[in-house]
Amino acid sequence: MTEKLYGTVLIKASQILDVLSDGKSKSVHDIVLATDIAAPTVSKILTTLLAIRYVAKNQQTHEYRMGTKLIQFGQIRTNVTELIEITRPYLDDLQSRVDETIHLSVLENDQVTYVRKLEPKHQNIFMTSKVGLTRELYSAGMGKAVLSSFSDQQINSYIDNHELKPFTDHTITTATDLWQDIRKTRERGYAVDDEEQEKDCYCIASTLFQGTQLVGAMSISVPKFRITDDYKQLITSELLRTKKQIQSVLNAQ
Repeated sequence: MTEKLYGTVLIKASQILDVLSDGKSKSVHDIVLATDIAAPTVSKILTTLLAIRYVAKNQQTHEYRMGTKLIQFGQIRTNVTELIEITRPYLDDLQSRVDETIHLSVLENDQVTYVRKLEPKHQNIFMTSKVGLTRELYSAGMGKAVLSSFSDQQINSYIDNHELKPFTDHTITTATDLWQDIRKTRERGYAVDDEEQEKDCYCIASTLFQGTQLVGAMSISVPKFRITDDYKQLITSELLRTKKQIQSVLNAQ
């Protein structure tokens, strides 16, 4: 006699994740065809998986893919893990040159999610962030870099659908100020987070593209007391140098 399994919803969720495990984005219709699960059930399960970040949703295409939450469990190999491996030697080299906290992130559900962190080897004070942490697009360095790469229409849609809540006294909380910051970021080619996400933290960040596709963002975070004009120039130069190296590899894929 076969033992009756408990939790049929879990089994259906597993089937949905199996369909997404190839790393490609899928619509609800694609998942229904692949699993033979009713569309309303698929939609309800996806909503739950989205809430716990097991899946991610493209807000423009309404397609789903594996979420970065699963990276922490070492269960899948996706485009995200490939990005980690491609950037690994270059971020390692960057960290050895500046000896500050380096982050790599990807865009997920209108936030950036940290997928790799490199800590300083010779500094006593550094960031307390961790892999899997999420940050808003309007406040964090990598988030602002990503947001600035959006079209003007996408940015306006983002502003209309997100409350700009303060995290510190320096957080941007108005659409006018955010647009001003976006224009500066576009002109410079990198974003600056000057204690906007976290008090006493200065961060510079830039996006990573493969052709015209945004694949991630990278940053250097420094305790504010170590920042001088000369040091800003140094870490900015090193960040942009590393970005150029990584982009060359990404665009050769």
